[in-house]
Amino acid sequence: MTQVCFAVPDDEFERDFLQLPLDVANACAALRAEGIGVSVWDNRLTDTPPETGPDPDIVVVVTAIADRAQCYPLVLDPVRALVDRVRRQWPQATVLACGPHATHLPEATRSELGVDFVARGEVDSAAIQAVRDLVAGRPGLPVLPLVDSYPQLSTEQWPLPAYDLFDLGSYTAEVFMDGQVRRGSCGMVLGVRGCTYGCTFCHLPFGTRMRPQPVERTLAEIAAMRERDVDFVFFLDYVFGLHPTFYQDLCRGLMGQGVGWTGQSRAEVVLRTDVEQWAAAGCKGMWLGAESPGIADTPVGKRVKPGVTDAAVRRLQDAGITPFAFLLIGLPDDPACQSGELLEWAATLPGYFGLNQLFLRPGTKLYDQLAPRYNDGRMPRTWAEVEAVTRRYRESYPVDLDELWGRLTRLPNYLGNAMAAL
Repeated sequence: MTQVCFAVPDDEFERDFLQLPLDVANACAALRAEGIGVSVWDNRLTDTPPETGPDPDIVVVVTAIADRAQCYPLVLDPVRALVDRVRRQWPQATVLACGPHATHLPEATRSELGVDFVARGEVDSAAIQAVRDLVAGRPGLPVLPLVDSYPQLSTEQWPLPAYDLFDLGSYTAEVFMDGQVRRGSCGMVLGVRGCTYGCTFCHLPFGTRMRPQPVERTLAEIAAMRERDVDFVFFLDYVFGLHPTFYQDLCRGLMGQGVGWTGQSRAEVVLRTDVEQWAAAGCKGMWLGAESPGIADTPVGKRVKPGVTDAAVRRLQDAGITPFAFLLIGLPDDPACQSGELLEWAATLPGYFGLNQLFLRPGTKLYDQLAPRYNDGRMPRTWAEVEAVTRRYRESYPVDLDELWGRLTRLPNYLGNAMAAL
């Protein structure tokens, strides 16, 4: 029996949360159903691989798991460190890398990580199909597949995620206990893949087409996690509520189940949705991609005025749902970031906010537009050059983004501070 180990690298940043690698759980379940032995080494949890039986024939290193794929890291040092450990631990194993890095700069990723193969496409679908090709002896080149990316597989073909391979209690996110937000055990669900909005700064690993899995499968995934003592889940769906029939049916199925959950959406969707139904189905908090009060005036294709976000926040509060806001500093030509309005706006936001910095990532339109400007007029060919593009962009920004970051993270409604105080 072929043995495959999925390896998840440590993060390049300190994070408030440690979320379940759902795409790994999906791929493991699908491969195991085909008679392949599977195991998981999550290097974020342990420095040593699992002692679960025979050494792996293939090690799949996932450079950015599902919850990080939208905002994947540009620095590959932790991934390379894990590949080096894999080589020392299992010198005979074939090492395959999957993730956005392999998809967008495959040759650079293979070379810089020192892996044998890279697979292009969504992590779970790409891993499944690449392992099949490796087992069958089909690959002729180190970049898989030979042309383009592996196609997206239908989740209806897969068993439920292989939760038994994970200590689900070790994965955390923001949860609510006794009416307060805190860091706690949290599962993850992905009911609808894709996002139809065209924000140029955003990397969309699942594409722009909405791809719902059956509501019954989503409910079955939640039930399976509950059997393993998970009572709170996070919906990774990029725009919760955007596919109305799916989410209405989902909420009806969740009512009375005693499951608490959070998700992420957009202000416009909140304002045209029955969010009281979300609350009745167990929704405790909802993230909004607020980004900045000046985002409508930036050239990134997100025309959401501050009043729309403010109205959505009130709408959530009225329904008994705690609002969370994603803020993004460093957007091009952002008047709020440059004038100090963003800081003032963040300080008065109800609920809590999380903070991200703009990174110019391959696979986004903004990167395609700006990268040559910060790389001597040509597109980067290595990940070091990609990282340097963002560094130069930040250095040229009209205000000190590091200083702004520091001031924002000192605000009491910054989520990291709120949870640290509990």
